Amino acid sequence: MPEKTIASDVNQFEITSLSRIKGQQKVTDLLKVNLDAYFQSRQNENPGSFGPALLVGPSGTGKSLVGKAIHAELANLELIETNGEMLTNSELISILLSATSDTTIFIDECHAMPSQNILLTALSEKVIYLPRKNNKAKRTIPLENFTLLMATTHEYYLQDALRNRMRIYARFEHYALNDLVDIVRQRALALHWDVESEQVLVEIAKRSKKTPRIALNRNLQMCWNVTSSQGREVITIDDVYEAFRLLNIDVLGLDELERNYLKILHDNGPTPLNVISSKLAIPTQTIKTVLEQYLLQENLIQKNKCSHREITPVAEHHIRNCDV
Repeated sequence: MPEKTIASDVNQFEITSLSRIKGQQKVTDLLKVNLDAYFQSRQNENPGSFGPALLVGPSGTGKSLVGKAIHAELANLELIETNGEMLTNSELISILLSATSDTTIFIDECHAMPSQNILLTALSEKVIYLPRKNNKAKRTIPLENFTLLMATTHEYYLQDALRNRMRIYARFEHYALNDLVDIVRQRALALHWDVESEQVLVEIAKRSKKTPRIALNRNLQMCWNVTSSQGREVITIDDVYEAFRLLNIDVLGLDELERNYLKILHDNGPTPLNVISSKLAIPTQTIKTVLEQYLLQENLIQKNKCSHREITPVAEHHIRNCDV
């Protein structure tokens, strides 16, 4: 019997089917129906295409993972992955011109594309318009029937016309604890990382801010690093506690910066955002987009009528009793 290979990196694993996706049941049900309809259409003389699809939701909730699973389900030969924040107009045109009916184009953070009109024209007219030269009529190049998948955390930064061209609109949400436990279990089994007990999985999931990316890339990986650094192959609950001690992550998944934010409110009462920014030495925009979203969502802070930040009783209790 061959000896099992123990992976060293949490990302040495690939999901190739929507049936293997844990959680996001509404999303997977929606996509499976559209996939089934697409495969039925391929029996016709003039089959349609899958999508285009827009995957919307918070960062780290599995949009890219689902996009790759769709690509695998379609059995397309080529996957072109790019990011709207780094995509230039010329690169987008090059990608569209090189795509075939066996190509999946996946654009992450699509709202940040410099010119959404190019993609809008490609979807609505299936052509690319080339610049005019010497007052000649503009030239067009027809496009193949490629598959387009896009993901974004800010859907309303997309043009209305482009957003409305999306035939599939899949909205991702933060995960329930039991789904995260299943995700961590699935990945640990695939990597042959043994765990001492169910409590190990629960603790890793609890401190992930309801997102698989944090549960796997940070939490599970660090726990395995603690275990393997001692020459062992079973993650114990003591390894988990040591991992989070080293990461300085508490039972709510908050790091030191987030706790310092809460302590400012705890010590000073309702506080203007600019004062918090000065005390933390962090720009206000960073505080609003990075720190506050999860704290507001989990009812750890709130805003009063003057938009001053206030700590909630839940966070008060946590700060008083927190022991990382």
